[in-house]
Amino acid sequence: MILVFGGTTEGKKVATLLESLAMPFVYSTKTNIPFEENEIASYRHGALDEQQLEEYLLNNEIHTIINASHPFAEILHSTIAKVAERLQIPVIRFGRKLLSKIINPSVFYVDSYDDALELFEKNQIVLALTGVQSIKRLKPWWEKQATYFRILDRPESLAIAAESNFPEKQLILGLPSEDLKKEVSIIEANDINVVLTKETGDSGFLNTKIEAALQTNSQIIIIEQPKIPTYFKVVFDVSTLELLILKTLKI
Repeated sequence: MILVFGGTTEGKKVATLLESLAMPFVYSTKTNIPFEENEIASYRHGALDEQQLEEYLLNNEIHTIINASHPFAEILHSTIAKVAERLQIPVIRFGRKLLSKIINPSVFYVDSYDDALELFEKNQIVLALTGVQSIKRLKPWWEKQATYFRILDRPESLAIAAESNFPEKQLILGLPSEDLKKEVSIIEANDINVVLTKETGDSGFLNTKIEAALQTNSQIIIIEQPKIPTYFKVVFDVSTLELLILKTLKI
């Protein structure tokens, strides 16, 4: 059995590929999402620590892991790497190819949220495109300075924002978009000075976010993608992924 860590655009591509190859798999996500099970595809949800993951792998006779989770799911990546290497289960990382870095005085690349906070200046209005989980990470800033977060329009995300007592009127509900006019209008409507985002690649429409910031004379701070464990075999396209799956399973 193959275990797929998904919940992303890449995860959907993996699921589609495995179904086309008639290879049974389990699709795993941290939170419960709609997923259509069939004779090929099963579904589970919920976070797993090292012990839980090891038990799951052994109990379900998992022989291959395909990690297509979010590039910033650092704890998950680390957990998978430690357990899989210990059990000698191969891991294929289906990731997002990084875009070339933009050289511009208004574009800044940083390693962490702490580094980003150091670049913020008093009275700047920040638009954070870093997801609802980053609301807690940036609380020292938004408690004192005007900040907007774009988050998914779903009960789970709204609940997380409410737990941190983040002002609901400063939430922008919606998905990232490649619509440049839409992104520009959000920045202009809220008098944004600084856009904070992650190095998400094409799947996260990073180029569109950068262009929108530059068109509105805003700064953009990009948190760089964390390094992937060396135990993973990394691929970036479906055709290479298929070849590696077949090679791993020696089909």
